[in-house]
Parts: sequence; structure tokens; C-alpha cells
Amino acid sequence: MRNKRKEGGPLDIIGQSAGIRRIKELVAKVASTGHTVLVLGESGVGKELVARSIHRQSLRHERPFVVVDCGMLNENLLQNELFGHQKGAFTGATALKHGLFEVADTGTLFLDEIGEVSLVLQSKLLRVLETGTFRRLGSTADVKVDVRLVAATNRDLVQMSREGTFREDLFYRLNVFPVVVPPLRERRDDIPLLARHFLKRSSPPGAEKTLSVEALELLKAYPWPGNIREMQNVVESALIIAEGTEIQAQDLPVAVRGAGPRPGLDLSEEMSLEELERRYISLLLERFEGHRARVARVLQISERNLYRKLRAYHLEDAGAAARRRPPGR
Repeated sequence: MRNKRKEGGPLDIIGQSAGIRRIKELVAKVASTGHTVLVLGESGVGKELVARSIHRQSLRHERPFVVVDCGMLNENLLQNELFGHQKGAFTGATALKHGLFEVADTGTLFLDEIGEVSLVLQSKLLRVLETGTFRRLGSTADVKVDVRLVAATNRDLVQMSREGTFREDLFYRLNVFPVVVPPLRERRDDIPLLARHFLKRSSPPGAEKTLSVEALELLKAYPWPGNIREMQNVVESALIIAEGTEIQAQDLPVAVRGAGPRPGLDLSEEMSLEELERRYISLLLERFEGHRARVARVLQISERNLYRKLRAYHLEDAGAAARRRPPGR
């Protein structure tokens, strides 16, 4: 979770592919309406960037933009963060705490990983969406807020609704205006633009490095299972390794130098988003010999969230097997 801050000025979504042009059109259309928006897409595709762009182009752009990562906190902590509490509501509640719905009043609240929210909290979120009011923990008085809600997830909320793990009525409230962000492998024309953007942003002033033709071709050929987040990490790593003013092929990670899908991740197959994520996590467990903290850092999720994914994908034993494997095997 990040603190509130006022947003202002243009916020460009990097890319000129058909998919990104469509995203920009949708953002421009929905920004000024005030409608709830649900941003969908794989991990690392830039869902928060889309949410920020919606806020900056909205009539609320001078008001707070508040980000909450719902996958980082357990139910009780998340409820306390969102709705706050009264003084004396529980042991240790020595002062009134304003929740993030209040902090975001007249602005935008971005709920990332909305699919990780418990059913109990889902009902409370539904009430806020329907009435514009909520109650702090330990209070009997309603607090009224004017908040524009943007939510995001990499999960299939329709399937979760069928399984009873996500409220159908909340899904329909959130899904007023869905925006689906394409994965990087479906927008390869944007890879050069994104690579140069990260180079410029990460290079020291006056010492910007460039990409060799061979390095750029490898970046374009790689399937990017970790999407834009993974590309940013690769570029920043190559900047550190590169000796001269130009990043060469040998400065890129081994996986990228393979110029194609990693073993076991054949993207010519038709597979669901969940299956792609399962295979990617499995490969990371193999690469890091079962060290879950390192896998979670690459995915930029909490270890708690990773553990839930391991259980959901039945990968707990895969991590244990990787830790038991002798060195060099």
C-alpha cells in the first residue's frame, strides 16, 4: 500500500500497438465519467499505470489517488486500513484512525488484487459501492464518502463467482467498465519503445546507454512471462552489467539470451492465464531452488500471496523438491 498523493499532468501509457491504442481510447472515454472501472490482465502488465492514467485524466485529478494492495494484508488488517477504527475499538486502539476510503474522499481509490479479498470484506465493499457509506470499526455512525473506485485483478472473477469465492453482485458492481490490458507477448511492437523508456529512466543523467541490434532482437523474441515488470528488471540489470555505452547480447540474462520460451513454457500452446502463471511460478521455483522469498520478489508479491498461489496450483511439493535437489543437478 502506498500513501495518498495528488496526481497531475499527462501520464503516458507507453506503446503504439493496436492493443495499447485501444487501452488509451478506453481510458480517455471513461476517465471523465466517474464510473467504477475494473482493470484486468496478467501480473506485471501495468494495471496500476492504467488506473493512474484514468485518475489523471478525470475531474478528480487534483484530489488524492490512493493505492491499496489487497493481497499484501490479511482480512483484519485490510479492513482496518480501508475503514479505520474508533478510539478504544480494540486493545491498542489509542486514537481514532481514518480509513483509506476517507483518505481518498473526493479522489480515487485503487484496489489492486481485488480477487484476494475475503467474502466478509467483499460484502463491506459492496455496501460502500451501493450507498457511499461505511462504518469504522467500533462505531455505530455511518461515514459518507465520495470516492471513485478502480479495481484490478489477474484472476478470473467470473469463474470465482461460479465457485462461490467472489460475490457475483460485487463483480457486477465492479465490472461497470472493464479494461483488459494485453500481455507483452501480444504487443511485441511496443518492446523497443518500452526498452528505450526504461533505459532512459534508469540511466544516470547524461550517460544514457543504448541497445545493440542483437540485444534488441533478443528482447523482441523473448516471451516475457513476467510482462513489463520483468522487462524493467532485465533492462536495469543489463545497465549495471554493460561495460560500454551500448548494451550487448551477453549483458542480458541467460533466459533472454535463449531468444525464445523457457523450457516447459511453450507459448505456441493454447493455455489459460492461470496455467501460464502456474508454469512461470514452477520455473522460478526451479531457478531459485525452491527459495520462496526470491520467487516472491521476482513476482513482486508478498510471500503470503505466493503461498496461496502455490497451494492453488498444487506447487508446494515442487518447491520442496527443488530445495532437496543436490547442487549441479
